[in-house]
Amino acid sequence: MKKLTKVIAAVSAAAMLAIPANMSAFAYNVDTGKSFSNPLINYDTSAGRGQQWQYYSVQKDIPALTRTILEAKGKYTYYATTDTRCNEYGNCDIFAMLPLEVATTATINNARPYIDNLSVKSKTGDYYALSLEYSNVSKTDTHLKRPSIPVNSDACDYALRMLEGPYLQNILNNFYIDHPNDINYSYIKSHNGYTGNIYLDDHYIAGMRLSSSDPYTTFDEPVLEQKSGGGVFRTKITFHISNPVPTPTVYLGMSGSTSGSRTFEFLKDLKLTCNGDQSSGVSSYIKVGGISKKTISVPYSDYIAYNNNYDGLISCPGFITNLKNYDRQLFLDSRFNAYKRSGSTIYIYTGKNAGIGDPGWLNGSGSTKFEAFFRNGGRDIMGHCSSLRTYLQNATTVVFYSGATPSSVGTRYYSMSASTLLDRLDRG
Repeated sequence: MKKLTKVIAAVSAAAMLAIPANMSAFAYNVDTGKSFSNPLINYDTSAGRGQQWQYYSVQKDIPALTRTILEAKGKYTYYATTDTRCNEYGNCDIFAMLPLEVATTATINNARPYIDNLSVKSKTGDYYALSLEYSNVSKTDTHLKRPSIPVNSDACDYALRMLEGPYLQNILNNFYIDHPNDINYSYIKSHNGYTGNIYLDDHYIAGMRLSSSDPYTTFDEPVLEQKSGGGVFRTKITFHISNPVPTPTVYLGMSGSTSGSRTFEFLKDLKLTCNGDQSSGVSSYIKVGGISKKTISVPYSDYIAYNNNYDGLISCPGFITNLKNYDRQLFLDSRFNAYKRSGSTIYIYTGKNAGIGDPGWLNGSGSTKFEAFFRNGGRDIMGHCSSLRTYLQNATTVVFYSGATPSSVGTRYYSMSASTLLDRLDRG
């Protein structure tokens, strides 16, 4: 970027010396009439011809794409701008300017759809990237702060430069994130993800889009905006990182370790595409510089739990052993009916917060407590679980517990033969 700035500054200074101070000028507007040609023609013959445009006195000879031509052509491919002898301009040279009706700093994002429709290629078929740049030629931005300074409505404040190779890459090395330190597990966990902004100051590349190879990061379309505190613009790309943590799961009937952690990567292999990237002179020089991938470490214990107190929850039509979402919450809240099988005995556990309000359940014991459980949902819970019925057909004894929690099986209150329970389930 510094190289390009020095080159432009040098030719601009020479151009100023070559232009008479009293020379009048106005933007050379390209519309759908006789002024349109493909390629566009840059009539400037000053020392800075091809590269400089930042002075009102030379803009009369440089093409400016009006809204009329931009809307008429829509998505369109131009040949690189030429001089009056059909000599083609190229890398670092100006393609065209954008008049105030198309691009002002206050409404710069309105120009982006027009810019995205533009592609430029050389006579050899190689494409350039078009880089939007700014210079306060019309004094429109100055006038907003100091109304006494008049606006030159014939001047252009924005232009598109044809770029490839290192000059293009130097610009794209300057991307940055607004709050990179916030991309951490603590923030993502508490906000269920992350939304931030990527910026590129003072430039926009026609058709520019970002993507990432990781499955968690997505990008909005770019937005062009005025930088706070000044008239210079910037490109803003909002990105979203979804919470990568797998759905928390409790595995029943299993023992395991939850020590250690798993890493997740975001903004990985950040890729930029733009108009013209089908040519190697562009595609080889559009790396997203200034932004590195972000990595977080998530403890396994935050989303994995093992519980060997129970083999599964009693449900319809079968048992649930991997508890997620609602089932997991019911279990953690002790609002469950679970089972465990050991030899020929089946154990059935009712959670302490099962919500049975029957006095026989709350105050009774033995058969009284069982009958209260049976008539307050127990029959339906057990009777609709075909997996439990299969187990009962091969068991001899069923033992019942109440007051169960994830960490405690509660208190034994009753037992009966498996055949008796099956009979009761059939009879009601």
